[in-house]
Amino acid sequence: MRLRKTQNGLTITAVVGTSAVLFSLDMDEKDTQGLLGFYIRKKNAEEKQGYDFKSTKYFSELVEQPEEHAQYSTKEHPWQSFLWEDFSITDKSEYTYSFTPVYGTPGKPEYGKKASMTITIPSRSEGEHEVHFNRGVAGSQAYARKFNNERPDKMTKAKSKEALKWLSKGLKEAMLDFIGKAKNENYQLRCCFYEFIFPEVLEALKKAHDNGADVKIIYDSRKEKKKNEDAIIAAGIPKKAMMIARASDPTFLQHNKYMVLLKDKKPVAVWTGSTNITEKAIYGHCNVGHIIRNADVAKNYLKHWNCLKKDPVNADTRTGCLAIQTDIDDVSEGVTTFFSPRAKTKALNLYTNLMKGSSQLVCGMFPFGFYKGLKAEITADTDHLKYIIIDEKTKNTTLESNDYDNVIVYAGVFDIPLYHWAGEINPGDIFYHGVDFIHNNVILIDPLSDMPVVITGSANFSENSILRNDENTMVIKGNKHVADLYFTEFSRIFNHYSTRQDIKKFTKANKKSGHDPSHLYTDSKVWVPSFYKGTALKFKRKKMFSEMAADKG
Repeated sequence: MRLRKTQNGLTITAVVGTSAVLFSLDMDEKDTQGLLGFYIRKKNAEEKQGYDFKSTKYFSELVEQPEEHAQYSTKEHPWQSFLWEDFSITDKSEYTYSFTPVYGTPGKPEYGKKASMTITIPSRSEGEHEVHFNRGVAGSQAYARKFNNERPDKMTKAKSKEALKWLSKGLKEAMLDFIGKAKNENYQLRCCFYEFIFPEVLEALKKAHDNGADVKIIYDSRKEKKKNEDAIIAAGIPKKAMMIARASDPTFLQHNKYMVLLKDKKPVAVWTGSTNITEKAIYGHCNVGHIIRNADVAKNYLKHWNCLKKDPVNADTRTGCLAIQTDIDDVSEGVTTFFSPRAKTKALNLYTNLMKGSSQLVCGMFPFGFYKGLKAEITADTDHLKYIIIDEKTKNTTLESNDYDNVIVYAGVFDIPLYHWAGEINPGDIFYHGVDFIHNNVILIDPLSDMPVVITGSANFSENSILRNDENTMVIKGNKHVADLYFTEFSRIFNHYSTRQDIKKFTKANKKSGHDPSHLYTDSKVWVPSFYKGTALKFKRKKMFSEMAADKG
C-alpha cells in the first residue's frame, strides 16, 4: 500500500508492508532553514496510547555523559533525516503517525505545525501472497539490549522462548501454521527440503501425517544425508511412509525449501523461499518464507515435486524442469516459475536483462558468489541507484565500482562497543557458524514503480545453482503489494548493515577529527542540503518516494 498526504506544508509519503512502514518527508527547501529535524510520534488506535519515538542520536549540548545503550526522544533530540522507518507494527492494526518540524536551538526547541497520517496495516494472512522475513539481525543493538548477547540455549526457559520468538518474527509460526492446514485426510503435503533438522517442523509434519493427511517429503540425501536422517529418526517420522531420499548425482544439491498444499488432491498453495529447516535458518541469518495461494503456481511446484520423486539423474531432471517452464527472454505480468537444474544459464541472462532495464532502483540480497553478468550490471555506471547486500566479502563476492550510486554492503556486527553503543555478537556465536548474516536470494527491480519485479526463491544466482542443483525461483512482475512487502523488509536489513559498514569505515577518520556520529547537528546547512542536491544519494532516494504513484493518505 502506498499513501501520500500534504498537511501544513509537509508532505508524508508512506510505503506500507505487513511488518514495516517506510516514510519519506518533503517540504519546500526554504522552510528547511534552521531545521533541527523532526519530532515523531505514533499512536496505536486499538490501545488508545501514543508515544514519542526515540533514537540513539542526541545533541551533545544536552547530554554530557551518555549512558550505555541509551536512546533519546525525538521531541528533544529530533530525527535528522527526511527518510524514516517503523519496524514495530502489527498487521491489521491502525496507527497514526505525526511528524513535527523542530526549529530553534537544543534545549529551546520551537515546534512547527505537525502533519499526521493514519495507516491501517494490511492483513498478512489474507490475499494471494503472504511474506515473512525473520528478524535477520541476531547480532544487533536490540539483541544486546534485550537479551544481553546471550545464547538462547544458555538462557532460562522463559527468556529463551522470548528471544527465539523475537528472532523468528513470525517466520517459524507461519511455517507451522502452513503445515497445520493439512489437518485431516482431505489434505496432502508434498515437500522438498535441503537441510531438514529442526525438530518443531519435523514434529508438525509427523502430526499432519498422524491426523490423516498424506504427507510425502523429498529430502537431500547427498551432502546432508547423515544430519537429515538422524533428525528423521529422532522425530519418529515413519521413513517408508513419508520420506523420499534424493541421492542420485551426489555432487549436486537438492537445495529446495518448499511445500505444496493440496486439498482433495488439487494443489492450492505453496510455501517457498530461502529458509532451510534448521534452527539457524529460522532464528539466525536473514531468510524469507513466501506463501502463494495460486492454483496455477501450485500446480507447477507439484510438477517439479513429481519430477524429483523418483530420484532422477541430472539429465532427466533438466528435461522435467524445462517442460514446466522453458527458457524465455522476458516475463509477462504475473508470476513465472523457474525450476532447476536447467540445460543452459539463460535464466541468469533473463535476470541480468531485467536488472539492465531498471530506471530507478535495483536491490539485491546475495549469500554467496553469483553470476558474472549480474555482477557486471551491478557495478556498471548508471544514473539510478543499486543497493546490494552480501553476506561476507570473499574473492567470489568482492565487487568494485566507481559509481557512487552503487551502494554495496557486506554484513557484519560491531565486534567491540563504539561510542555509547553496545558491542554485538556474531550470529554464528549464538547458533553455529556458516552463513552468518544473509541467506536470502532476492532481487528487486524498480520496487516503487507501477511495474516492479521481485525475484525470490531457493536458487542462488550462480551457474551451479541453475545447471546442477534442484532449485526453484519465482519472478513476480507488476504486483505492487508484493514489491512493498519485500522492499520494506529489504530496507530494514539494508539500513541495519549499511549503518555498521559506514561507521566502521569512518571510525578512524572520525576519531582523528573528533566527530562523533552519535551527535546531532545544530546547523541545518550541514545535514539538510544532501536531501535537495540533485546528484546526492539521499536526494535520489527521497525522489523515488516523491515520484511514486500513491493513494491519498
